[in-house]
Amino acid sequence: MKRSEITKGQHQVHRVFGMAVLVAASLFFLHIILLFDVAEVILGTHSWLIDHIGAHRAGKSIVLGCFALLFAAHVSEAAIWGLYLWRQGLTKTYVEGFYFATATVTALGYGDVVLPPPWRMVGPLIAIAGLLKFGCSTAFLFVVIQAVWTHQM
Repeated sequence: MKRSEITKGQHQVHRVFGMAVLVAASLFFLHIILLFDVAEVILGTHSWLIDHIGAHRAGKSIVLGCFALLFAAHVSEAAIWGLYLWRQGLTKTYVEGFYFATATVTALGYGDVVLPPPWRMVGPLIAIAGLLKFGCSTAFLFVVIQAVWTHQM
C-alpha cells in the first residue's frame, strides 16, 4: 500500500470520528435542552394541572408525560445515529444503521451487526454517549417523581 493511500485512509478515519464526536456533542446539547425545557414546562403547569385535574392525577400526568418525552428523545437520538452511520456508508441501509445504533446506545449490543474496520470504535462512542444520556434521563425522572411524591403526600 502506498503512503498516499495510507494518508488518505487516515484522513477518512479522522473525518468520520470527528463527525461522530460532533454528532455526540450535538445530541448531548439537545438532550440537555429537552431536560431543562421539560422541567420549565412542569414548573409552569404544575399548579394549573392540580387545579384542573387534582394533585393525584396531575402527578401521574407529569410522570407519564416525562416518560413519553424521554422515550421519544432516546428513540430520536438512536434514529439520528442510524442516519449518520448509513450516510457515512458504515451500514448498508438506514434500518440497519438504526438497529445498530439502538442496540448500541442501550448497551444491548447483540453483535449481529458490526461496523467495518477501522470504524468499529464508533460503536463504543455511541454506547458511552447513550449510557450518559440514559443516566441523565434517569436522574431527571428521579427528581420529577420525588417532586410529585412530595406534593402529593
